[in-house]
Amino acid sequence: MKIIVVGGTGIIGKAVVNLLKEEHEVIATGKNNGDYQLDIEDSAAIRKMFQDIKDVDGVILTAGHGNLAPLNMLTDADIDMALNNKLRGSVNLIREGLKHVKEGGFITLTTGAASHTPFPGGSSITMACAGLEGFVKAVEVEKDKDIRVNVVRPAMVTESMELYKLNVPFSISAYDTARVYKAVTELKESGKMYNVNECLEIIDNQ
Repeated sequence: MKIIVVGGTGIIGKAVVNLLKEEHEVIATGKNNGDYQLDIEDSAAIRKMFQDIKDVDGVILTAGHGNLAPLNMLTDADIDMALNNKLRGSVNLIREGLKHVKEGGFITLTTGAASHTPFPGGSSITMACAGLEGFVKAVEVEKDKDIRVNVVRPAMVTESMELYKLNVPFSISAYDTARVYKAVTELKESGKMYNVNECLEIIDNQ
C-alpha cells in the first residue's frame, strides 16, 4: 500500500513510518522536513498534497498541537492554536482524504485521553480532541465512499516524557504506540476510537 504519514517526522510519526515501511510504501510529511513538506493548518496545502501524491491507500495523521494553560490564563492564541492546528487541520485532512484516498482505504487520526478525561490546564486540548472525535462520528453517518475513518488515542509516550525529563511510570514507547496504529489500519471497522493501552493488551494476547 501507499501510505502518507502526516507528522511522520515527530516522535510517534517516525515510529509509525519505520514500522509500516517494512511492508508498504510510506511518505512521511513534516512542516519543514520529511519526504514532503506540509503545513497542516493550510487547507490549500493539504489539497495540493493529495494532487501531488496520487493513488494513496491510506493516511495517518500523528501531527497536531495545542498549548497547556490554566483556564484563567488561557489566551485567544491558545484557543486559535488548538482550533486551527489540531482540530481544523485534522478535519480538513479528512475532507480532502475522502476525495482522494482509494476505495477500501483508510484515514487514521490522533486525539488522546483528553478527549474524554479532562485535566487541569488542558481545556483547549480537550476541546480540540473531543471536537475531532465528534466529527469522525458524524463523518461515519454521511460518507459516501468505502474509506475507514478511525481515531487512535495515544497514552503518554516514553520518549516524549524523557525529552521533557519527566518520569511517568505508565508511559508507552513510541514503537508500541506505532504497533497500535498499524493494527488499526488493518481493521475493517470505521468510526471508532482506540485507546493505545487497551489495544496493546489485545495485540499482545493474540
